[in-house]
Amino acid sequence: MSHRSTRLAVLSALVAACHEPVRDVPEALAGACPIDQPTRLVAAPPGFVADPDTWYALHRFGDQLLFTFDALDDPERVYWRLDRCTGELAEFPSLAPGLHNPFSIATPAGRVLYANDALGARYVVDRLDIAGDDQPRPVPGLPQGTALNFSGELSSPFATFAFRQEGSARVYLAAGLGGETRAIYTHAGAADVPALLLGDAVVDYALLGDALLLHDDSGELRRVDPLTGASEPLLAGVRHFTPIRADPGKVLWQELGDDIAETIFLRDLATGEDVAVAVNDFAQSSWFRDSEQPELGRVQVTADGSVAALPGPGGPLVAAARLDTGAALTVPAHREPRGSFGGEFNLVLADEPEHVEALWNPLTGELREWYRGPTGDLRLRRVDGDDLEYFATDPGTSYTGVLWRVDLATGARQQLVARASSSAARLADDRYFLAFYGRQLPGAPFDGSRYAGAYAYDLKLVDPSDGLYTTIAEGVTAIASLSDEGLVYLAPHGDEPGVWAYPLALQ
Repeated sequence: MSHRSTRLAVLSALVAACHEPVRDVPEALAGACPIDQPTRLVAAPPGFVADPDTWYALHRFGDQLLFTFDALDDPERVYWRLDRCTGELAEFPSLAPGLHNPFSIATPAGRVLYANDALGARYVVDRLDIAGDDQPRPVPGLPQGTALNFSGELSSPFATFAFRQEGSARVYLAAGLGGETRAIYTHAGAADVPALLLGDAVVDYALLGDALLLHDDSGELRRVDPLTGASEPLLAGVRHFTPIRADPGKVLWQELGDDIAETIFLRDLATGEDVAVAVNDFAQSSWFRDSEQPELGRVQVTADGSVAALPGPGGPLVAAARLDTGAALTVPAHREPRGSFGGEFNLVLADEPEHVEALWNPLTGELREWYRGPTGDLRLRRVDGDDLEYFATDPGTSYTGVLWRVDLATGARQQLVARASSSAARLADDRYFLAFYGRQLPGAPFDGSRYAGAYAYDLKLVDPSDGLYTTIAEGVTAIASLSDEGLVYLAPHGDEPGVWAYPLALQ
C-alpha cells in the first residue's frame, strides 16, 4: 500500500469514528445575523474545562462557522458547524481528526472546503452548501510532498498549489539565475477531477483578476486560465515582473539581459506597447542575491497603482515613473521607503541626528513630514487627508505600544492610546478595538516543519477621550472578522466559555 493510501485509510477510519455518538455536546444558544449586540452563540459542552496551553480553533466561511473544543492532536477531535444566522448547530465530521487549516473556494456549484494533513498533503474536504457528511479525499493529480498554496479571496473559484521542484536552490523570483522553480497546479473543487498542471519551471506567479500570471525560468511570462489551463504568451525575455493590481491591463517587467544593467519596461497588455521606465544597473545584487538588501530589484508600486519606484543599493528609491504615461519623476533625497498609502510613498528622510519620516506624493512632489524625533519602530497605520495615525512600539516588543495622531496641516501631534496593540482598529464612534497577544500556543501543522502561529488574545475597547478600557474577552484563541458587522471569536476560558459574536462598527 502506498504512503498516500495508508494516510487516506487512517483518515477514513478517523472519519468513521467521528460518526459515533459524542460524549459532550455544545449547546446552540442563538443566532447573530446581523451582529447587533454581544451574544454567546454556542455554549461549550457541559463539564468542559479549557487547557490554558491548547489552541481551540475557529474558522469562518461566509455565515458558516467551524470550531472545536478539542485539542488539534486529539484522535477523537470533533469539529462543529454553526450557521450564525439561523443558529443551526451540527457535528462536522468531514473535517476529520488529522486535517487542519481549512480554506474554501466558491465554485459555480457551491462552496468547497480544503484542508491539509500533518505532512502537508492537501485534501478536498466537503461541499459546504450541501447537507450531509463528505469523506475527505486527497486532491487528485497532485504530486507527493508539501504544497504551498494560496486560494485567492473567498470568491475565488479555484485553489492554487505550488510545489518546490527537487534540487531547487535559493528563491530569487527572477529567471535565468539557477534559483528555485516551482510546479503550479490549480483545482476547481471536484474531488474526482485531477488538478491542472499549469507550469513545472515557474519562478514567480501572481493572481491577477480572473487569471494567473506565470513567469517561467526560461524568461517567458504567460497569462493562464486557471480553470482550463489555456495559456497565452505575453512576453519573452523577462528577468523579473511586477503586477499592477490596481490596473490588471499593465505589467512592469525587466529584460533578461547581461545581468549587469537591465532595462525595466511598462507594458500595456492590450496594445503591446512598451515604455522604458528605469534601468536596474545593480542586477547582480538583486532578488535576494544580497541577503542584506532583499528589496533590490523589486519594483514598488503605490497602493493606488499610479506610480512605480525602484529601490537602489543602500535602500533609497533611485527612480520613479508614472504608470499612466511612463514619464520619469524626480525622487527627493531620502534614506529609504517604508510602504505606500494611497498615491503616496512613506519615506525616511533622515536618521541622524533626528529620525524624520514624511509622505511623498510623486505626482505633485509634495513632502508632508509627520515625524521628527528619536529613532524607534514606527508604523504608519492610517492616512485620511491631513489626518494621520501611527503606532510606536514599546522597546523590546513588536506587539504593544502607543498610538498617535498627527494633523498634517498644522503639525500638531496627539497621543491617542497610551497602551495599544499593533492591530488597533478605529471604530465609527472613535473608540479603538485592541487585540493583545498573550500566551503563544501550539498551532496546527502546515506540514512536517511549519505550523500556524497561534496565541491567546485579550480583546479590549478603549475610548481615547477618557482613556478607559472595556474588556470584551480574555484568553481568546481564535477570531474571525465580519468587517461590516463585527467579529466572532472562541473564548474557551471564564464563566461562559463558547463561541461569541460582538458588534464592532469599523471606520
